[in-house]
Amino acid sequence: MKTMFKSWVFVILIIIIMGSMVFGSVSCCNLFGIGKEQNSGYSISEDNSNNEESVTVENPVYEDREIKYFFETVFGAEYGDSDYAVHKWADDIRIGVKGNPTEEDLETLDEVIFELNYLIDDVNLAIVNRNSNIQLYFDTPSKFSSIEPNYMPGNSGFFWAWWDGSGNLYKARVLIAAEGITQDERSHLLWEELTQVLGIMNDSYEYAESIFYQEWTDVQGLSEIDKAVVKILYDPRIKSGMSMEEVTEILYDKG
Repeated sequence: MKTMFKSWVFVILIIIIMGSMVFGSVSCCNLFGIGKEQNSGYSISEDNSNNEESVTVENPVYEDREIKYFFETVFGAEYGDSDYAVHKWADDIRIGVKGNPTEEDLETLDEVIFELNYLIDDVNLAIVNRNSNIQLYFDTPSKFSSIEPNYMPGNSGFFWAWWDGSGNLYKARVLIAAEGITQDERSHLLWEELTQVLGIMNDSYEYAESIFYQEWTDVQGLSEIDKAVVKILYDPRIKSGMSMEEVTEILYDKG
């Protein structure tokens, strides 16, 4: 019995030892499997990065009438001297409000700023309490000449802007009559003068619905062609100081 008992014990020990070796080898194989999956994952990731498709951003294309209107309203100026070159803001526009605006004036101003910020990517417009580079005055026309010596009498809305040697606008004054006109007319002038001070300095007889229309109107907001002119002016390809010929070459480039 003792001999048989020892034999059984010996057999059981053999089984335990063999089972341990088997489970140990399975565990070892799982470790190598994880390692291969990690290597495989790295390889796939590497292949994907090598096969990424390049994304080409196409330049915007403008209609002929939009380009023509851009040339008419941007090159030259309604008042003062002009070098017939592009002038635009390179830095953010900080508007300081002065004088006696009505509540409706301030609401319109917010609308103008919101619209222009939507149309322009690289320059942001905002109202500030100090360090303004555009001073916006709501005052009586009789005081306009003392506020801005270049003011042309007879205008209920007026702006005067300065540019540097590169053609970048860096300072401006905008004058809006606080009396003698209706609220709708004053709101119209806010839209017109603040859009024109971006570098769109000419009026036109071409489109009656345009904010740049030469005749007296009270149009509220920008027409679609007005928006196109703003977009063209602040297209990153268009630089301050460019001539009409240089801009033409860019806008009609089919490449």
